[in-house]
Amino acid sequence: MTSSEAEAGRILIVDDSATIGRVVTQAVSSVVDLPVDYARSLTECEQLLSEHHHQYRVAVVDLSLPDAPDGEAVDMVLSFGIATIVLTGSLDSETHDRISAKPIVDYVTKQHPGSIAIVQKSVLHTLRNMTCKVLIVDGSSSFRTYIKTILLTQRLQVVEADSSEAALHAIDQQQDISVVITDYDIPDMDGISLCMKLRSNHASTKLAIIGVTGSKDGFVGVRFFKAGADDIMRKPFLVEEFTSRVNARLDYLESLRTIQDQAHRDYLTKLYNRRYLFEAGNILFSSAKRGHIQLLIAMVDIDFFKRINDTYGHDVGDLAIVAVSRTLAKEFRTTDIVARMGGEEFCIVSVNNDSPVEIMERLRRHIAALEIPINDKESLSMTVSIGVTNTLCDTLDDMINLADQALYKAKHGGRNQVVLIQADNASAARA
Repeated sequence: MTSSEAEAGRILIVDDSATIGRVVTQAVSSVVDLPVDYARSLTECEQLLSEHHHQYRVAVVDLSLPDAPDGEAVDMVLSFGIATIVLTGSLDSETHDRISAKPIVDYVTKQHPGSIAIVQKSVLHTLRNMTCKVLIVDGSSSFRTYIKTILLTQRLQVVEADSSEAALHAIDQQQDISVVITDYDIPDMDGISLCMKLRSNHASTKLAIIGVTGSKDGFVGVRFFKAGADDIMRKPFLVEEFTSRVNARLDYLESLRTIQDQAHRDYLTKLYNRRYLFEAGNILFSSAKRGHIQLLIAMVDIDFFKRINDTYGHDVGDLAIVAVSRTLAKEFRTTDIVARMGGEEFCIVSVNNDSPVEIMERLRRHIAALEIPINDKESLSMTVSIGVTNTLCDTLDDMINLADQALYKAKHGGRNQVVLIQADNASAARA
């Protein structure tokens, strides 16, 4: 097994009921882009684990199987360090205590009418949480350990701080922290004051704050909310309540990111749109003007695109645009901006590329090699013209215009080629 295969991941479903197993497998497959394996017994589960245990990221496991009536399958899956969601036929206090004693992500009662949707949500939460970071702020090492243990079972990444000063330093150093959980009683500054300091620099759309207090004074909660906290929890609390609150805040942040991402994406290609190009591109341009990075701008245009539409129809034209878009997305890094400017034209803002012509020539060749099936007998090939510049102008608009001039030269020079305009020939290109 290669490291890339392990990183890709799989999902494991274990249940002795063929009906439940099939429904859960289909439900999970419909919301994740990962292979989902199904086992009906401890023996089958053991076989799948022997083959793929390094790849399994999440498992949904029945608590009681004919050959594993006392949770042996759950224990086996957990022994491999796999995030585990338990299925149970019923839930009384004894079963609850037995399940809760295990380091599981969640448990779901099969008889609940919405159990399948709960399983789907729990799987998605677990996969999402693997990329999320939570900061715990508390002066008590024992309480931090308690909270950390709960968060780690949710597969969240955990950062600890024993004071407000340490918390503020952690936020400055690790800007990918999504949630701060702060106790009211912390050294050098109470949790409410810390909350106010955090909110002065971090909006609730970017960072969630949950206040925790053991005080019986209800006004403490009011003060937390007025200081900018998103939620408040009172000690003692149930583990299920705590995990639900944390996941709810992460859900909210994720929803906002999704909405923002959709506003920045082109509906057809899923590349960035023109609006985002100028928003993010100007940030990169400012960095380039300060000498921190080198910038390259390229304009890419599909050759004879009108002919494609007139010959094959707009549906095939859309297929051509999507095929080019996918190639562009593969060729450039996530630190670059690849945007659809409109129609069949694209713009690339690339950082620290020292070989502009070679990079664009490779892109041109890859697009020329594409074959788009039209029907059983026909396929479509196409070419692109590319104009590129790495001349740092007065504005981003000026650089894009310069790349556009280079594109014009490529079009009028015969198409299916790359033209570079640099500082020494920019004046000639404008003439």
